[in-house]
Amino acid sequence: MRRVLLALCFVASMLLAGCTGPSSAAWGQGSDAVEVSFSMDGTDVKSELSGKSTTTSGLIPVGCLPGTEGGELSPGNGSAISFTGYLAASHFYNSHDELNGARGLDFGVTTAVAIQSMPFSQAAGIENGDGPRVDVKMWPQPLSPDTGAGSVNIANPDSIEKHGSDWFVLGLIPTSENVLDGMKVLDEWHQAVSIKGYLVSTEGTTPGYLSSWHKANNECAMRVGDTNPEGVYVLVTEIVLDGATVSSNGEADDEWVHGDVPILGRNAFIMFFLVGGIGGAVGLFIVSKARVLSSAKKDMANLVGAEGMKKAASVKSDAKAAKEAGMLSPTERSSKADKERKAQSKKEKSPPVKTESKKKRDDNPMGGFDLDSVLASTSTSTGPGGSGPGGRKSSVVATEAAQNMEAMNKQEVPASSSLPSSMTQRRSSPPPSTVQSSRGAPPEPEPTAKKPPVRRRKAVKKASPVVEEPAPQNYEEEEDFSDFSF
Repeated sequence: MRRVLLALCFVASMLLAGCTGPSSAAWGQGSDAVEVSFSMDGTDVKSELSGKSTTTSGLIPVGCLPGTEGGELSPGNGSAISFTGYLAASHFYNSHDELNGARGLDFGVTTAVAIQSMPFSQAAGIENGDGPRVDVKMWPQPLSPDTGAGSVNIANPDSIEKHGSDWFVLGLIPTSENVLDGMKVLDEWHQAVSIKGYLVSTEGTTPGYLSSWHKANNECAMRVGDTNPEGVYVLVTEIVLDGATVSSNGEADDEWVHGDVPILGRNAFIMFFLVGGIGGAVGLFIVSKARVLSSAKKDMANLVGAEGMKKAASVKSDAKAAKEAGMLSPTERSSKADKERKAQSKKEKSPPVKTESKKKRDDNPMGGFDLDSVLASTSTSTGPGGSGPGGRKSSVVATEAAQNMEAMNKQEVPASSSLPSSMTQRRSSPPPSTVQSSRGAPPEPEPTAKKPPVRRRKAVKKASPVVEEPAPQNYEEEEDFSDFSF
């Protein structure tokens, strides 16, 4: 179990190796940026790491003249000087604090390192854990780290002398953006490193600048002079590691790029992630699914027994054969029925097509009233029951006796002119039976003249006139047979 956890931790560290990195300054302009215009004739360092913009101009790079005795150092001339050894500690800056003693060219330093001076091959042969260990408490000034207990306390000259070692404390100033990005490789301690660049020349004896005791060997490798540790500013042009290089233009054959993964490298890491990550996940899914199915099969066999498993297998084969024959399963039939039901419902909900008659009725300005239909339904032929004007039916129905009486009256009208007025009045009156038979139907109202509009007052509300119905006449009381004057 411990080995599995160790392997998982190792893989996780490799996954995070290319994604994490130290917080450092940016290149160009901004609140946490630096920009260096490097030239052997004169170098300008612009920085905003102090919270304000500072510029150090007219810096003269100091190079080494190879092949000369002792490696002569020459301002404004020569090749880059190398600082080689075992990287024991490093610190990255994205700001500098004047209250903690940062001054002058300190504002242009983006990385500070502590290197034990030794040949590159010797440093590369040191096993991890066997090299010097430096306990860094604070590093406010690039050339003066505050260190404590460790295998070596580089802030204490007696500790350095006791161990008999030479140390460099370097304030690194990048000369290009690619070098600034490549300095992140120095975040990994305990490795062999060779930093190449130029010292800075100035008048006087300013700490960190070129001094009279600074010496280089014939290969232009810097040697520790009168002070130990040797603290200087370096205009960095190249960083060499074991198997990788950070160049000024980024075009080295083994150029190191931020995001590289140790041991595997970037391309191998991507392939490992694709194969080991995605492929492993797919493989684990397949294996876990197979194990689940196997466990479910065993549980089912325990529940139903061997005979039940045989019947289940036969049912499965029968279902497969039925499907090949074109038969539908209950689920398929239900789905098909649902589709047909939805199609039928959609068809029923579709709007009806307007016919010509409906269109004609809609175009009628009188709406739904059809005059032709009314006239056709009310027109009848004449016959018993009477016909009104225009052949329309009347609401009053006359009896047969009333019709005979009307015909008799029409025949006796000429003879009645010689009768007395009283007798004529009696004969002209219809008999009681006729009146009573016609009394069953209400008389048609006579048209009345339109009354002029009445002006109403607000204070008086006039009641609508009440029309009294005429009292029916009693023809029996009016019969008087006492006059026999005719």
